[in-house]
Amino acid sequence: MSNDPNLNTDTVIVRSDGLIEAEVDGEVVALSIDQGTCYGLNKVGSRIWALIATPMKVGDLCNQLVAEYDVDMATCERQVLDLLEELRAEKMIEMRA
Repeated sequence: MSNDPNLNTDTVIVRSDGLIEAEVDGEVVALSIDQGTCYGLNKVGSRIWALIATPMKVGDLCNQLVAEYDVDMATCERQVLDLLEELRAEKMIEMRA
C-alpha cells in the first residue's frame, strides 16, 4: 500500500478480492458483497477492469489504452485516474507497493 493517498501514473493497482462480476452486452457489472454496492462499467471501463485483473502501473494501463483507443495521453491519464479514484472509493481496487 502506498503512503501517498493519491493515485498517479506510477501507482500499481489491482482489482480487490471479493467482487462478483458479470458481463452484460460487452460491459462489466461488478457487485461488492462487503460494500453492498453494484457498479456498472462502460466498454472502456470494462477494458480497464480486464487489464487490472493482475497488478499494473497506471502509466502502463494508460499506454495500453492510448494504443487501443483514439485518445491522447493527457486525456487518457486524467479520465483513467478519475475512474480509478471512484473505484478505490468503492473499495473495488487496491493500491500495491
